[in-house]
Amino acid sequence: MIAGKQQIKRALLIISVITLLASAACAHTSRPVQAAAAEPTSEASKPTQQKAIHFAAMGDIMMGTENALPADGGVGIFKDVKPYLAGRDVVFGNLEGPLTDRGKATKVVASGRAYVFRTPPGYGAHLKDAGFTMVSLANNHANDYGPEGLAQTRSVLEGLGIRHTGAPGQIAIQHTSGMRVAFIGLAPNTGCQNINDIPGAVALVKKAAQAPDTLVVVSFHGGAEGAGHMRLPDGPETYLGEKRGNLRKLSYAVIDAGADLVIGHGPHVPRGLEVYKNRLIAYSLGNFATGAGINVQGATGLAPLLLADLSPSGELLRMEIVSFRQQHNKGPKLDANKEAARVMLSLSKGMLDEKWAKALRGQ
Repeated sequence: MIAGKQQIKRALLIISVITLLASAACAHTSRPVQAAAAEPTSEASKPTQQKAIHFAAMGDIMMGTENALPADGGVGIFKDVKPYLAGRDVVFGNLEGPLTDRGKATKVVASGRAYVFRTPPGYGAHLKDAGFTMVSLANNHANDYGPEGLAQTRSVLEGLGIRHTGAPGQIAIQHTSGMRVAFIGLAPNTGCQNINDIPGAVALVKKAAQAPDTLVVVSFHGGAEGAGHMRLPDGPETYLGEKRGNLRKLSYAVIDAGADLVIGHGPHVPRGLEVYKNRLIAYSLGNFATGAGINVQGATGLAPLLLADLSPSGELLRMEIVSFRQQHNKGPKLDANKEAARVMLSLSKGMLDEKWAKALRGQ
């Protein structure tokens, strides 16, 4: 009996020890499970990082006009530039040739003072094929064939999925990469949001900037024309008796109001760049692709392509000028001498710090 009782005690002791060890083991293995439960369990619960928004911008585009069209029907206009536009979220240009075969000319042609352009509607497909997502119609040629020609131009663009801006009060919207990109186009011409009305531009920018996750871009067609007007002057500009805007004052005002990028064109030559409050201003991107009858010699032949990356909150992260040169009645060709970038760097002296000057040098 004594032996039996001792055996029972030993058995109970062994059971107690096993129970204690099992409890300890459970307590030990439960710690990582609790720690893991505190970590995010899905991608949706992790903080997201929005990527940069990639812009490409060009100046004046007039792909050809009736009786002076490219021999290839315009199919090769953007052949050389297309690889640089691939993968860009926003591709923008100033469309100076209305896409129309309707309407009546609203001007009398006068060499050096007045030109009338009319590009076949089918040429809109070349913009689409190149990757354009947005164009400005705020310029002095959009209305060359009156309301009928302008209406057809808008219809052609909309049919291709290309957005347009420039009418009074208009804010054009493109959605890309989780962001809303709002474009406002300005010019001194009839039927356009007036470049000389700075309070009006400011009001539109504030309205556009109210929506969340929005970048605001202001495009203007302004400034005096030609190689004698490449340097940005202080104060307002006039040309052939027309008020062409106070471009620095305008640019600063719209950025103060919430604009994130300002793109200029109109002088037919490049001008300098400036970074103001971490926002980029391109005072003129000159001409980019123009048809027969347009001077492509010297500075007017320079065709800069602006590539700019913006943060989701609008700060400039990266910029580059890819230098092209226009050819007579052909598309722009890559310039190995990088003349457009060198010229714009010189014109930007005093407006860019060394960081951005190096960017223009490709450093």
